[in-house]
Order: sequence, then structure tokens, then C-alpha cells
Amino acid sequence: MSKLYVFGIGGTGSRVLRSFTMMLAAGVKIGANEIVPIIIDPDVSNADLTRTVTLMNTYRAVRSELQFSDEDENMFFRKELSQVLGNYTLRIHDTDDKTFQQFIDLPSMDKANKAMMKILFSDKNLNSSMDVGFKGNPNIGSVVLNQIVKSVDFEDFANSFEVDDKIFIISSIFGGTGASGFPLLLKTLRTGDSFSNHDLINNAEIGAITILPYFKLKSDDASEIDSSTFISKTKSALAYYENNISKNGSIDALYYLADDITNTYDNHEGGTAQENDAHLIEFLAATAIVDFSNKQHPNTVNKELGLKDIEDVVSFNSFYDTQKHLLFAPLTQFILMTNCLDNKFDYFSSTAFNANNGNFEDLYDSTFMSELRNLLVKYYEWLKEMKGNKRSLDLFNLNTGDKPFELVTGVNPVKIMSMYSNYDLIIGRLNSSVKKCKSKGQKNKFLEMFYIGTRTLVKDKFKM
Repeated sequence: MSKLYVFGIGGTGSRVLRSFTMMLAAGVKIGANEIVPIIIDPDVSNADLTRTVTLMNTYRAVRSELQFSDEDENMFFRKELSQVLGNYTLRIHDTDDKTFQQFIDLPSMDKANKAMMKILFSDKNLNSSMDVGFKGNPNIGSVVLNQIVKSVDFEDFANSFEVDDKIFIISSIFGGTGASGFPLLLKTLRTGDSFSNHDLINNAEIGAITILPYFKLKSDDASEIDSSTFISKTKSALAYYENNISKNGSIDALYYLADDITNTYDNHEGGTAQENDAHLIEFLAATAIVDFSNKQHPNTVNKELGLKDIEDVVSFNSFYDTQKHLLFAPLTQFILMTNCLDNKFDYFSSTAFNANNGNFEDLYDSTFMSELRNLLVKYYEWLKEMKGNKRSLDLFNLNTGDKPFELVTGVNPVKIMSMYSNYDLIIGRLNSSVKKCKSKGQKNKFLEMFYIGTRTLVKDKFKM
């Protein structure tokens, strides 16, 4: 079984992992059997991080109740999402409850070295707390994150690494944690020799996405983060990446992503207040992970993600055909199931739904169903956040009422030959689909029924 290790660095890393987990749940085609997320972020109370961790735990709670076979046609929750590290997080050595000057032990330095530190770092830098990230300062991050390889957690990752496993790294280029963490992590993976399986890791296929500025922060004199410096930081980092990453062949595939429409967020340096709505850029960044997993890269390649039609509001029609075919069916099937189990749960859990008879009598009151519905609510919220953000990702009409096929933005459903319509049509297809299920066990059979039924509906109603 091949594994794909996905390192999410900083707040952007966690937000992209959130989108990627939603794609996993929906059954987007992933070229690995097992996904191992690893978050690198000193700000462990960051709300973007904790929300993603909660989502991944919910995914694993659903997935742990399922046993797939070759005969099982269901792709929802098909991929294993593994937890190698506690809370999926690689803890950074010796940063708890310390300022940066305590971390570098400034008081014990001789006069010359103290003077050098004063030149390199401002008083604000030196007094910065390490437990809320690096506040947009990659110069601090590059010093602190050198400790990654000394972590027990890094050794746990290395011990789990096997032949044919791959690595993907998510980072922003304009912050502190991501901009410094990516090149340091990559160098460690490629040249480090002080950890287990270093020969396998040194020669593994490694991809990465570096995300350029796609939001601004409100001006705040009390904050150390100033979004007016994002562009200058980006230019400097891009020059460094070109000379020290792309040209030396240390990366197999490097993806670039940016947007010139920049939403403005409240200026929070970290902690529980840092919780941003899901964004189109994070969604597209997740598709880079998908692309990397499904391809081989014998030579170093640089890739830019693009849209066919760039509008203030992005829909499936804005995607190139390859992206559209990859995403349309699984995401649409998943929202169809979401609407059924949210809007019509009383019906689908009743004896009036014929598919239940002899199949799912005890399922609807189970912990499995509770966790599944919990994740479906999160899926709806994720779509709603992206729809309301700037630039808007408007894939679905999220209030279809009793017309479930008035669903896909910009796509008119096709009329088909049937005596049923709307939810009655869905019910009829599910009743037929349950007879085609080959999986064993109520939980697998339930999801397979919905997968087969929604697959035929997406094909017939949307010609996909």
C-alpha cells in the first residue's frame, strides 16, 4: 500500500488540508491508498488548525467503521486517512512558553553575538512569543524550524516511511511559518541523514505547492503582521526558490497558485481568533495534491494552476475539462447525499423508504450515522464559506428545497423519461441501487447504495 504524506505548514497548510479532506470524503480520485497528514505549526491553538483536526477526526471516525473490498463500488471515504502523530501535528522542539530571545538564549551570548542578533532582529522580533507562530517573519521561522529534525515526531514520521511512498508539502510564500518551513523541510528530506529510512526519504518523489498572496489583513498598529509587505516578501522568496529549489532538482513537482482579488481579513496574529472562511485558492491548492498523487514526475516540473474563465464568481463551467471531469461527479454526488440526509432524514430513516427493509433498520440511531451526518454538515458549511468569499466559488445552489436537481450552478438538469421527479426520483434510484450493492455490512452497503444511486443520477441529469 502506497502512502502519500501531506505536510501542511502554517495556517494556510491547515486550510488546504481542510479542502483536501472534503475531496477525500467525496471520493475524488487519489493516486494513493493511504493519506498521512502532518501539520507543522507552532500555533497549536490556531482555530484554522483545530477545525481541520476536528474534521479529519470525523473522517477517520466514519472510515474506521468501513471495510472495503474489490467488489464494493463505493468511493465515498474510500481512502484511509492515517494519524501517525498526535493531533496530526509535528511538535517543534523547545518552543513552548518561550520568546524568540529565550529560544536562541540571547542573554548567554557574548557581546559580539548579541550585537549581531540586535542587527538581524528587532526588539519586537526578539520578544515575540513562539507559541503563536512567526507572525509573518520568515527570518524567525528559519531559525526555529531548523529544530524539526530533532523532534521525536519527525522520527516517528521517518520510521513509518516505506518504499514507493510520496511526499507533498503545502505552504504559503508570504507569511512566516510557511515561507521559512518549506525550504527547510525540503532540504531536510532531501539531504538529512540523521533519521530512520533517510535513504528512502532522500530519494522519494516530493511535490509541493507554494501559495502566493490571496488575502490582505486590516491595518493594526498593535499587530506585527503587515500585509503591505506580502508582495515584497513574495518576490524575495520566489527568487530564492528558483535558485535553491527548482534549479537544483530537489523537487519533483512545484505548483504555484495566486489570485489578484484579495479579500481583507481581520488582523489576528494567531490563536483561537484565527479562523478564516474557506477560499477558492485553498480548494484549488487541494487539487494540486490530487494531481500530484495521480501522476509520475521523472523530471522536475513547475506547474501553475489556472481557470478557463476568470470571473468574480467561479463555477464548474470556469474549469478546464480535466479539472471539471475530476471534480464534478464526486462533489455533486456528495452534496446530493448531504441534502437527502439533511433535508429528508425523517423520510430516509423511516420504514416508508423501501431500501431500509431488511437492510438498515438499526443504522440510523448508530454512532456511525451521527458522525456521517456531522461530516455532511461540515461539507455544506465548507461549500457555503467558499461561495460567500471573494473570489466566490459558487459550485452549487445550497437551498434547492424540494427541487434537488436545481443544484449545480449554471447547469440545467436534463429531463429524463421517468414517472418520478425530484426526491421521488432519487428515492426510486436508491431503491434500485440497494439491490446492486455487493458490499458486506450495513454501513458499507448504505454508502454504496448512495454512491451507485447518485452516480446514475449525475450521469442522467447532468450528462457527467
